[in-house]
Amino acid sequence: MQRKIRVSLTLRIFLITSLILLAASAMTYGIIVQVTPTSYISIITSDFQKQADELPEKLEQTTVEECGAIIDRFIMDTGAEVMVKGKDGELLDIPSKYTANFGYGSGGIVTTVTMATVDEIVMKEDVRGFTIIKEEGAVVSDDWSGLSYTFSLQGQSEVNSLYVSPQTIKTNQTVQALREVAPLLLGVMLIFSVLCSMFYSRYITRPIVRISDISQHMAGLDFSWKCSEKRQDEIGVLGRNLNDLSEHLSAALRDLQEANEALQQDIDREREVERQRLAFFSAASHELKTPVTILKGQLTGMLEGVDVYQDKDKYLAKALGVTGRMEGLVQEILTVSRMESNGFELKKQPVDLRELVLKHLDLDGELILQKEMELNTSLEPVPVIYADPLLVKKVLDNVLSNAIFYAPDGAKLSVVLKKTAEGVALSVENGGSHIPEESLPRVFEAFYRAEASRNRRTGGSGLGLYIVKMILDRHGAAYGIENTTTGVRFWMKLEVE
Repeated sequence: MQRKIRVSLTLRIFLITSLILLAASAMTYGIIVQVTPTSYISIITSDFQKQADELPEKLEQTTVEECGAIIDRFIMDTGAEVMVKGKDGELLDIPSKYTANFGYGSGGIVTTVTMATVDEIVMKEDVRGFTIIKEEGAVVSDDWSGLSYTFSLQGQSEVNSLYVSPQTIKTNQTVQALREVAPLLLGVMLIFSVLCSMFYSRYITRPIVRISDISQHMAGLDFSWKCSEKRQDEIGVLGRNLNDLSEHLSAALRDLQEANEALQQDIDREREVERQRLAFFSAASHELKTPVTILKGQLTGMLEGVDVYQDKDKYLAKALGVTGRMEGLVQEILTVSRMESNGFELKKQPVDLRELVLKHLDLDGELILQKEMELNTSLEPVPVIYADPLLVKKVLDNVLSNAIFYAPDGAKLSVVLKKTAEGVALSVENGGSHIPEESLPRVFEAFYRAEASRNRRTGGSGLGLYIVKMILDRHGAAYGIENTTTGVRFWMKLEVE
């Protein structure tokens, strides 16, 4: 129970409010019980004093026969006890219904009063005290606290004494009544306190509990929950501030996630580049190792005069060919290395792609004739593109050389250049050959050759299309290689800036 109270704001406010209301009600009731007699006596005394002061004046204007009615009216209005004595101290015989007809009893003077709340009054000889005997038989003693006056009735010269005492029994009855209804009042106060506390605690804590739930969802990085409180007080302001904080945190978290994703992509890209660089240099070293080994073997054989190498002119020519292939491979490796360096920049200039294609076809014309290939061209006038002319020439050289080299003798060679909505499109297709479908996704990888033997007589270094890929990527071009029904087609699209 104590733990439940500690963790529940609603329950704590409910208990505290209930206790405060009960304490306030009990204190109010206690003050009423204590203050009521004093206040009642003060009020009664004030009114009684005024009426008592007027009574002798009224009696002086009446006769003995008329004074009884005035005294009875006074007793009925105030509930007081009245005693009238003559000049000799004897009770004055007046025609009153409520004044006592005194007689002598054992040890004092006895009178009977016909008041509703008193049955007998026992007067002592000094008339300074009396005893009230109630019907129930309980005896309550009190000291005489009355007022005394002197007056003379109309037509008489004798001075009479008037003794008046206020009634205080009603005060005691009020206190007793309050004490008797105390259990009922306590029950009413308890029910009222519980109901008020329930309403108050729910009214105060409902938005706080709602805000607490939202904050828990925010702690779990769930910013979809919103506080719907429309109150204009501090709790409403807190709810709206929490909504603003949720939106700002959501935006900040979203930006952070996007930044983390971008950073992770950069890291992955950097790792991939590093992996490709390592793979490239590993493959390059392997590609260089083979011709170097061949060249070393040929030169060693010629120097040592091995029989097969006696014809030095023949093997020097072969060594020169191996050296040429090594030079070409080194140049391609240097091209790749230069393009992968951080300081590499494209030197873009206006380039007429149609003119470049025509020049390359003219340079390769002799080789096309040697292989008896059928050349079909469709070169439309196209807009000038902005590109690095040296690199574009390298692309055309590699693509056209591969198309001619890998095509069988007598195959068709088709070159198409046309204008598109985005820029220009070039396609080169050679017939009579196909690339295995499983090799198509890898033809642009460094040192990859589609034939399994990797024989240099049937394949190049494997860097040609890799360099084409790097150049076109730098220019933001789209490109690809695909098998057709008659052969293999390379295509690329360059945008016009």
